[in-house]
Amino acid sequence: MSDVERLLPEVVALAHQAGAAILPFWRADVQVMAKADESPVTAADLAAHQIIVDGLTALAPDIPILSEEDADIALAVRERWTRWWLVDPLDGTKEFINGSEEFTVNIALIENGRVVFGVVTVPTTGSAYYGGAGLGAWHAAGGEPAQPIGVRSVPAPGSAFTVVASRRHSSPEQEHLLAGLSTVVGPLE
Repeated sequence: MSDVERLLPEVVALAHQAGAAILPFWRADVQVMAKADESPVTAADLAAHQIIVDGLTALAPDIPILSEEDADIALAVRERWTRWWLVDPLDGTKEFINGSEEFTVNIALIENGRVVFGVVTVPTTGSAYYGGAGLGAWHAAGGEPAQPIGVRSVPAPGSAFTVVASRRHSSPEQEHLLAGLSTVVGPLE
């Protein structure tokens, strides 16, 4: 069994554990604090972060972790990493604070600047999405076996391209980028 084959199911389980730790805070009277960059953080973010960091350290103590909720790690240090974990223990904190179901737990293994595999779980539904190069892409929900995720072919010239973007983080720069993209590829949906 390869290192990736050993790690992937453990990381999926870890992401589910972090999601389970988030749920008691969801739609509760949770205190919102501000990080140094003024972005919000809650006890749910920190609880999920601790579960993930402890779990990844136990699984692979030699692989460093870069988490959104951890102290900044100097670029000079990170540039020496060839393999590392990239973690957002609660992606969508603003949505979470507002009671939306649109938040996830994200964990990826990066090697030489490329994603080896990534895991995204949705705590409110129990769904997991994961995959990587040579692994395919998978979706698991409701305790059922994982199913492969199919993707559409690249649209023919002139057909609409689908673009996914955050509703909360729209910006003039994003709108400019999308306008420029539409002049190159055609209509966007």
